[in-house]
Amino acid sequence: MSAETVAALYHSAIYKADGIAFVLTEQPTGVVLFEGRKFAIITAHNPQSEPLPEKENRQRNKALEQDLMSDSLEYTFSIGESPDGTWVEEGFAVFDLELEKALKLGRKYGQHAILWGEGEKVYLAWCDTGKLEWFYPLEVK
Repeated sequence: MSAETVAALYHSAIYKADGIAFVLTEQPTGVVLFEGRKFAIITAHNPQSEPLPEKENRQRNKALEQDLMSDSLEYTFSIGESPDGTWVEEGFAVFDLELEKALKLGRKYGQHAILWGEGEKVYLAWCDTGKLEWFYPLEVK
């Protein structure tokens, strides 16, 4: 899968956590996620966007959850999915997590990117380079 295809998938995904569903947009929306707290959305599913069996994805996410608990991090469950619902990845929205720690977890679990944000800003943070793409969250129903 090309880098452009991977980026397009992340850009078009629907992200869900803590009763909120949102997409990424370049236009200001005024939406403040998670009461303005720092957050990261991270999964251990399908490393490098290569589909794995459901059982293996569950085991990988359980290991990620153990890492979060070991570091006494506050988190809730999250989902990232394609607009048509054919690609769904469970993960975690992790609160008050610094960007470098979030990227480290993304790298550990073989992810192309994670989401990291605060207030009205959401960054698509690329795990291999640390490059940040800045977006606004747009709530969807």
